[in-house]
Amino acid sequence: MSKTDRSEKQRSMNPYNRTMPRNWFVAIALLSLASCSSEKKQPADVTAANRDTLSRPRAEQVSGTGRIEPEGGITDLASEAGGVIGRIFVKEGDRIQKGKPLLEIEHAVSSAQTAEIAARLSAQRQQLELDRVSISDARNNLQKAESDYGRTKRLADRKAETQQALDDARTELENKRIALQQATAGLRLTEKKISEIGQQVNTARTNENRYTVRALQGGRLLEFTAKPGAGIVAGQRFGQLAPDGKLSVLCEIDELFADEVKPGQSAFIRYKGYPDTVSLGTVTYAAPYLKRKSLFSDEAGAKEDRRVREVRVLLDRQDLLINRQAECVITIR
Repeated sequence: MSKTDRSEKQRSMNPYNRTMPRNWFVAIALLSLASCSSEKKQPADVTAANRDTLSRPRAEQVSGTGRIEPEGGITDLASEAGGVIGRIFVKEGDRIQKGKPLLEIEHAVSSAQTAEIAARLSAQRQQLELDRVSISDARNNLQKAESDYGRTKRLADRKAETQQALDDARTELENKRIALQQATAGLRLTEKKISEIGQQVNTARTNENRYTVRALQGGRLLEFTAKPGAGIVAGQRFGQLAPDGKLSVLCEIDELFADEVKPGQSAFIRYKGYPDTVSLGTVTYAAPYLKRKSLFSDEAGAKEDRRVREVRVLLDRQDLLINRQAECVITIR
């Protein structure tokens, strides 16, 4: 084989010297066009991704979950004093009037202290009466001493009485004046003691009254967990009261529609999980702020990152079950 033939054979065996088929050039050209097209569309896709995807849909109604309760809310019952519960005066479900005793905490020591202070007050009041009698006697004695001194002086001036008798009458007069001053000072001291002890009695009785827990407003007892003989801590809740007043639904509206709800809008209520309307109503309150959603969610941690607006709807129907969960549908347009 000649040198020329060998060179040609080596070039033909080198893969980099092989001729590429025409269809490969067509495929490469199509891929290049697709890549250019993708690069041209990328800015539009990025813009769409950066756009706020939480667009607000137009809605005629919005709904929220809440619970049925009195218009003034549900009141927790607690005691100002701690101790052992002695007596119970009510039970769950009772309708009570303002000021009615609910329970009494044992307070034998406090009662004994109050009685002791009251006895001291009574003694001082008796002393006051004695002081008043003493002042009256001192005034009478002073008047008599003044009269005796005047008579003795007139006699002494006429030389009908000795100088010693006149000096004795003057001394007696001064003693009666001092006695009246002392009686008056004693009365003032007794009056001061009465005032101080009276304040102590009032304080003791006020403290003692704390052991009798009374209803601060009228309504119906929804819950009452206090039991005779059980311990209770000051400030500890032992029940709930539904105050007298119209029923309402306190519900939560998602922040997406929160600013669409306004007082005066109409609504209808249905029990959660049921399609039937149980009452109509009117929005009477919409909170001026958003808060974390959690009050009426049955699922722990459900949408806790969302914010809601508390809304109160006054109900037309007043015989619904308090504390029952309900769905509130509000017409906003």
